[in-house]
Amino acid sequence: MDKACFIVEDLLPLYSEGLLSVETTKWLEEHLEQCEHCKELAALSKDSIVKEPVESTVDQKKMFKQINRKLSLYQIIFVTLSFIFAIQTSLLNESFGFILSYTILGLITYLFYKDMKMMFLIAFTPIFLWSLGTHIFEFSTGATEGNLGIKEIFFSFQGAILLGFSHLLFAFIGSLIGLLILKLKERG
Repeated sequence: MDKACFIVEDLLPLYSEGLLSVETTKWLEEHLEQCEHCKELAALSKDSIVKEPVESTVDQKKMFKQINRKLSLYQIIFVTLSFIFAIQTSLLNESFGFILSYTILGLITYLFYKDMKMMFLIAFTPIFLWSLGTHIFEFSTGATEGNLGIKEIFFSFQGAILLGFSHLLFAFIGSLIGLLILKLKERG
Protein backbone atom coordinates (compact mmCIF):
# COMPACT_ATOMS: atom_id res chain seq x y z
CA MET A 1 0.00 0.00 0.00
CA ASP A 2 1.40 3.32 -1.01
CA LYS A 3 0.67 6.79 0.28
CA ALA A 4 -2.23 7.25 -2.20
CA CYS A 5 -4.03 4.22 -0.73
CA PHE A 6 -4.04 5.80 2.72
CA ILE A 7 -5.46 9.00 1.25
CA VAL A 8 -8.15 7.01 -0.60
CA GLU A 9 -9.11 5.24 2.65
CA ASP A 10 -9.63 8.62 4.30
CA LEU A 11 -11.66 9.94 1.36
CA LEU A 12 -13.94 6.90 0.86
CA PRO A 13 -16.65 8.02 3.34
CA LEU A 14 -16.84 11.43 1.64
CA TYR A 15 -16.83 9.76 -1.78
CA SER A 16 -19.74 7.47 -0.91
CA GLU A 17 -21.70 10.50 0.36
CA GLY A 18 -20.90 12.49 -2.82
CA LEU A 19 -19.16 15.27 -0.91
CA LEU A 20 -15.88 15.39 -2.85
CA SER A 21 -15.00 18.01 -5.43
CA VAL A 22 -15.05 17.02 -9.10
CA GLU A 23 -11.25 16.91 -9.39
CA THR A 24 -10.84 14.80 -6.24
CA THR A 25 -13.59 12.43 -7.38
CA LYS A 26 -11.83 11.94 -10.77
CA TRP A 27 -8.50 11.26 -9.06
CA LEU A 28 -10.08 8.80 -6.62
CA GLU A 29 -11.93 6.92 -9.38
CA GLU A 30 -8.70 6.66 -11.43
CA HIS A 31 -6.94 5.22 -8.40
CA LEU A 32 -9.78 2.74 -7.80
CA GLU A 33 -9.41 1.47 -11.40
CA GLN A 34 -5.72 0.76 -10.82
CA CYS A 35 -5.70 -0.54 -7.22
CA GLU A 36 -7.56 -3.75 -6.34
CA HIS A 37 -7.19 -3.27 -2.57
CA CYS A 38 -8.83 0.17 -2.65
CA LYS A 39 -11.52 -1.09 -5.05
CA GLU A 40 -12.46 -3.77 -2.47
CA LEU A 41 -12.60 -1.14 0.28
CA ALA A 42 -14.86 1.05 -1.88
CA ALA A 43 -17.18 -1.90 -2.50
CA LEU A 44 -17.31 -2.63 1.23
CA SER A 45 -18.09 0.98 2.07
CA LYS A 46 -21.13 0.91 -0.23
CA ASP A 47 -22.61 -2.13 1.55
CA SER A 48 -24.87 -1.20 4.42
CA ILE A 49 -24.15 -2.63 7.81
CA VAL A 50 -26.78 -5.06 9.00
CA LYS A 51 -27.96 -4.13 12.43
CA GLU A 52 -28.95 -7.01 14.63
CA PRO A 53 -31.91 -6.36 16.90
CA VAL A 54 -30.93 -5.89 20.51
CA GLU A 55 -32.86 -8.07 22.91
CA SER A 56 -33.99 -6.25 26.03
CA THR A 57 -33.23 -8.02 29.27
CA VAL A 58 -35.79 -5.91 31.15
CA ASP A 59 -39.36 -7.11 31.51
CA GLN A 60 -41.28 -3.94 30.65
CA LYS A 61 -44.57 -5.07 32.16
CA LYS A 62 -42.88 -5.85 35.46
CA MET A 63 -40.98 -2.56 35.39
CA PHE A 64 -44.13 -0.48 34.71
CA LYS A 65 -46.00 -2.42 37.40
CA GLN A 66 -43.30 -1.47 39.94
CA ILE A 67 -43.34 2.17 38.81
CA ASN A 68 -47.15 2.35 39.04
CA ARG A 69 -47.03 0.74 42.47
CA LYS A 70 -44.56 3.36 43.70
CA LEU A 71 -46.63 6.19 42.20
CA SER A 72 -49.76 4.82 43.86
CA LEU A 73 -47.93 4.69 47.17
CA TYR A 74 -46.85 8.32 46.79
CA GLN A 75 -50.40 9.33 45.89
CA ILE A 76 -51.76 7.59 48.97
CA ILE A 77 -49.14 9.37 51.09
CA PHE A 78 -50.07 12.75 49.58
CA VAL A 79 -53.78 12.23 50.10
CA THR A 80 -53.21 11.00 53.66
CA LEU A 81 -51.04 14.00 54.45
CA SER A 82 -53.66 16.24 52.91
CA PHE A 83 -56.38 14.76 55.13
CA ILE A 84 -54.13 15.13 58.18
CA PHE A 85 -53.49 18.77 57.27
CA ALA A 86 -57.20 19.27 56.74
CA ILE A 87 -58.07 17.94 60.17
CA GLN A 88 -55.17 19.36 62.19
CA THR A 89 -54.69 22.78 60.67
CA SER A 90 -58.12 23.73 59.52
CA LEU A 91 -59.40 27.25 59.89
CA LEU A 92 -62.29 25.67 61.80
CA ASN A 93 -59.84 24.74 64.57
CA GLU A 94 -59.10 28.45 64.95
CA SER A 95 -55.54 27.82 63.86
CA PHE A 96 -53.66 29.69 61.19
CA GLY A 97 -51.03 26.95 60.93
CA PHE A 98 -52.81 25.79 57.79
CA ILE A 99 -51.25 28.71 55.92
CA LEU A 100 -47.74 27.27 56.10
CA SER A 101 -48.92 23.64 55.89
CA TYR A 102 -50.98 24.16 52.76
CA THR A 103 -48.29 26.30 51.13
CA ILE A 104 -45.81 23.45 51.66
CA LEU A 105 -48.41 20.90 50.50
CA GLY A 106 -48.99 22.90 47.30
CA LEU A 107 -45.24 23.22 46.72
CA ILE A 108 -44.52 19.51 47.20
CA THR A 109 -47.58 18.41 45.23
CA TYR A 110 -46.68 20.63 42.28
CA LEU A 111 -43.02 19.56 42.30
CA PHE A 112 -44.12 15.90 42.30
CA TYR A 113 -46.95 16.00 39.75
CA LYS A 114 -46.08 19.18 37.80
CA ASP A 115 -49.84 19.57 37.34
CA MET A 116 -52.10 22.24 38.83
CA LYS A 117 -55.18 20.00 38.58
CA MET A 118 -53.65 17.37 40.85
CA MET A 119 -52.60 20.07 43.31
CA PHE A 120 -56.19 21.37 43.26
CA LEU A 121 -57.64 17.92 43.93
CA ILE A 122 -55.20 17.04 46.69
CA ALA A 123 -55.50 20.41 48.45
CA PHE A 124 -59.22 21.14 48.01
CA THR A 125 -60.99 17.78 48.19
CA PRO A 126 -59.96 16.60 51.70
CA ILE A 127 -60.76 19.89 53.46
CA PHE A 128 -64.02 20.20 51.52
CA LEU A 129 -65.14 16.66 52.42
CA TRP A 130 -64.00 16.99 56.04
CA SER A 131 -65.76 20.33 56.50
CA LEU A 132 -68.97 19.14 54.84
CA GLY A 133 -68.93 15.92 56.85
CA THR A 134 -68.32 17.81 60.10
CA HIS A 135 -71.24 20.18 59.50
CA ILE A 136 -73.64 17.40 58.56
CA PHE A 137 -72.47 15.29 61.52
CA GLU A 138 -73.06 18.20 63.91
CA PHE A 139 -76.59 18.68 62.59
CA SER A 140 -77.39 14.99 62.70
CA THR A 141 -76.13 14.52 66.29
CA GLY A 142 -77.87 17.61 67.58
CA ALA A 143 -74.65 19.49 68.37
CA THR A 144 -76.06 22.34 66.28
CA GLU A 145 -79.60 23.55 66.85
CA GLY A 146 -82.10 23.01 64.12
CA ASN A 147 -83.16 20.22 61.84
CA LEU A 148 -81.06 18.83 59.05
CA GLY A 149 -82.89 20.09 55.99
CA ILE A 150 -82.04 21.22 52.51
CA LYS A 151 -81.31 24.74 53.73
CA GLU A 152 -78.78 23.49 56.31
CA ILE A 153 -77.15 21.15 53.79
CA PHE A 154 -76.91 24.04 51.32
CA PHE A 155 -75.26 26.30 53.92
CA SER A 156 -72.93 23.46 54.93
CA PHE A 157 -72.04 22.97 51.27
CA GLN A 158 -71.36 26.70 50.85
CA GLY A 159 -69.23 26.79 54.00
CA ALA A 160 -67.26 23.73 52.89
CA ILE A 161 -66.58 25.32 49.49
CA LEU A 162 -65.48 28.58 51.11
CA LEU A 163 -63.22 26.75 53.54
CA GLY A 164 -61.82 24.57 50.76
CA PHE A 165 -61.01 27.58 48.59
CA SER A 166 -59.42 29.48 51.47
CA HIS A 167 -57.08 26.52 52.04
CA LEU A 168 -56.61 26.06 48.29
CA LEU A 169 -55.41 29.66 47.97
CA PHE A 170 -52.33 28.90 50.07
CA ALA A 171 -51.73 25.60 48.30
CA PHE A 172 -51.90 27.53 45.02
CA ILE A 173 -49.28 29.97 46.33
CA GLY A 174 -47.09 26.97 47.18
CA SER A 175 -47.56 25.52 43.70
CA LEU A 176 -46.58 28.87 42.17
CA ILE A 177 -43.40 28.74 44.24
CA GLY A 178 -42.86 25.21 42.87
CA LEU A 179 -43.41 26.46 39.32
CA LEU A 180 -40.91 29.24 39.93
CA ILE A 181 -38.37 26.74 41.28
CA LEU A 182 -38.78 24.55 38.19
CA LYS A 183 -38.42 27.53 35.83
CA LEU A 184 -35.28 28.73 37.64
CA LYS A 185 -33.86 25.20 37.57
CA GLU A 186 -34.65 24.97 33.84
CA ARG A 187 -32.70 28.17 33.14
CA GLY A 188 -29.73 26.91 35.12
